[in-house]
Amino acid sequence: MRKHKVPSSLYDAVKVFAASRNLIPKASRVLAAVSGGVDSVVLLDLLSSLANEWDLDIAILHVNHQLRGGESDADEKFVGSLAAKYKVPVYIARVETKAEAVRKKISVQEAARHLRYAFFAAKKSELNADVVATAHNANDNAETMFLNFVRGTGLDGLAGIPLHRRDAHIVRPLLQTTRKEIASYAKEKKLMYREDSSNKTEKYTRNFVRREVFPLLEKRINPALVKTLSQSSKIFKEAADFLDGFVRDLYPTIVSVENDGLCFRSEALKKQHRYIRQMVVHHAFIEKGIDPSAERISSFVSLVEGEKGMRVDCGNGWRAEQTGGSILLLKSRPESSFSFSLEKEGTVTGDFFSLSVHKCKNVPNKLGTNSSIEYVDARKVRFPLRVRSWKEGDSFIPLGMKQRKKVSDLFVDLKIPRMEKGRIPIVESNGSIVWVAGCRIDDRYKITSNSSAAYKLSISGT
Repeated sequence: MRKHKVPSSLYDAVKVFAASRNLIPKASRVLAAVSGGVDSVVLLDLLSSLANEWDLDIAILHVNHQLRGGESDADEKFVGSLAAKYKVPVYIARVETKAEAVRKKISVQEAARHLRYAFFAAKKSELNADVVATAHNANDNAETMFLNFVRGTGLDGLAGIPLHRRDAHIVRPLLQTTRKEIASYAKEKKLMYREDSSNKTEKYTRNFVRREVFPLLEKRINPALVKTLSQSSKIFKEAADFLDGFVRDLYPTIVSVENDGLCFRSEALKKQHRYIRQMVVHHAFIEKGIDPSAERISSFVSLVEGEKGMRVDCGNGWRAEQTGGSILLLKSRPESSFSFSLEKEGTVTGDFFSLSVHKCKNVPNKLGTNSSIEYVDARKVRFPLRVRSWKEGDSFIPLGMKQRKKVSDLFVDLKIPRMEKGRIPIVESNGSIVWVAGCRIDDRYKITSNSSAAYKLSISGT
């Protein structure tokens, strides 16, 4: 690697910063993400100097997004010349960014970012590197904080760009360095770099903030805006880290696993400050792969004060329902109706249940206590029996009552979540409900002292 003198104070500042935050281990292999712009060129120059002191093995990563035709190709060629200048390997990816954006139905900028980081991760693994260093600076961080604030993100968004992404071992040694300091260093060291023409257009929101909004704020309100926001980002990050630790400790006292979903203790969640409630739900959404948008989290939190049976769609194939004592977060299931015909004694099996009807040898002389097993007067039952899903308007005379009652009201009384109602079979004889399976038989079909034969009805799997 090329050796050179390091007269700049910026080098000392970056070295101290990287060491204090443990961004770059000594005697490690570092992949420098270099676009060819001034930020990444300065990063490469600083790393090459640091390599002499810390025994670093440096290589360059470059992604040609093929968005600016010949200009993109010229950037690629320039980065190749940097690799020759600093005598380090270079690894280049040419990606179809626009096609990726169309395929995934995302913006070109988002597609470029996904492709870029995917390449970084692949090369880090392939080359057995320790970290990938990117050239994000204090101005980038300030712009990100401002955009996140305007768009309405939470505390994590106000913390700005993280110093490192542990999942991909991405580090950002220049995150406390301003763009002005970077430009001064490049001028001092007479470094050559490429100008990206897309930075001059205000078509992109970030460019508008950079070229129009920030200069106005610096002129009218705070000349040290970037430095101020950089300091604020550290405060927000520390607060976010503290709250994250608090929520992680609190989480298991409120949330438990429920089949393939989660169960939230309503009272335990209700006792928390509203912000902590949101953080608990945010944590749960991340755990289950649900997009934690502010609207979805707010809708879920509203269930804490909601009535029993209230439910919300959480997106990504999940929904939540207030059951009275808890809130269930479960995978949404297609609410398809079912209907089976039982021509004689036997068993029918649906997606969620197995239901059997068999003649008893003897008539039971007392009622059972198991709700999944019931006995009915055989003389009053007429085959074929219909086993179907519940529908609005269903009614029957529950055991022990004289008046008709809607099945939906029975479900409410038994605190059955709305999302479970469609899974409960209704056993019907000659158009009349015999049994709401697992819940209650109709009083007209009960065993009496005059019953001479009985059918045993049983259900499992609901």
